[in-house]
Amino acid sequence: MSLQLLSKDYSFTRIQQKLAGFEITDVIVTGIFDIDPSKVGKKNTDVVSDYKVDSDLIIQPGISEDHISHNSSLARGIKSTTYEDFVRSLKKINPDFLINLISSGMDKSGEKYAIASLEAGCSFFNATASKITTDQLRSSFTSKGLMILGDDLMSQFGGTAFHRGMMEFMTNRGIKIEKAYQLDVGGNQDTQNTMAEEVREKKRKIKTESIAVEVPYPFKSTAGTTEYAEQLGSSRVSYYWMEAKGFLGSTIEMDLALKTNDSTNGCNVILDSIRAAKMAISKKDLDKSEIISAYAFKNPPKKFKIRESIKAFEEAFTN
Repeated sequence: MSLQLLSKDYSFTRIQQKLAGFEITDVIVTGIFDIDPSKVGKKNTDVVSDYKVDSDLIIQPGISEDHISHNSSLARGIKSTTYEDFVRSLKKINPDFLINLISSGMDKSGEKYAIASLEAGCSFFNATASKITTDQLRSSFTSKGLMILGDDLMSQFGGTAFHRGMMEFMTNRGIKIEKAYQLDVGGNQDTQNTMAEEVREKKRKIKTESIAVEVPYPFKSTAGTTEYAEQLGSSRVSYYWMEAKGFLGSTIEMDLALKTNDSTNGCNVILDSIRAAKMAISKKDLDKSEIISAYAFKNPPKKFKIRESIKAFEEAFTN
């Protein structure tokens, strides 16, 4: 199984469990694209310093269809290629999956990558907050026996997954949630791009709606990225506060912080998803994309509660 990565972070965690008939070693990275001039043309081993990388791939120029925000470190300049040349490169590599991990706010570029993936004949995985997995595009991929998954990756144990899990647990224990917030601070390029107000509002809406799925009644809630702090690097700190009522109206208040690594936190979810998708595609069971997307993303076409999505995924794909 081969795949294509579009990202500034492309390190993997190692997972021993066999899933959907595939081991982790069955997944091979066959190509990497980026628009950061400090990376394009270099070997990935020269760019990735924190983790061991087995392959020695040259990072190729990707597509850029969006205005680069002044908040971004790329505002000084990019190194991109044309859509036609990108499709030719993709066809030459011939991956099973194209994984879109570009920074937030690049909606037009994300859509172009999806269309390029369709033209090149490979399935598409949209980890970004851009609304790409539409009914129309899903139909186009399905007609070619391919799968499109998305939108907005939910990390292994990131802010949204933890928040949803905690709310689901509290609700099932009879606790009535009244107010809550989740505020994220990060130091990577994606967080930097999110500081653009229109991008921040879009991501805040997706996170808030994703969390609300777990609670069967309305409550005051806010969730989203609030600040970029360069000194955090690839780390992200999420701050949570919840106010709720227990038996006889007793007050319950939770206030905590969670620090994770953005670069690795989503890797196992990506690996789970593409192995599951590979199995479903081989069996021509493309409707399984709804289960995979509900398991892996904050804004899937069909939303499940987090525990239900995990159960459905395991029933469909674990060995």
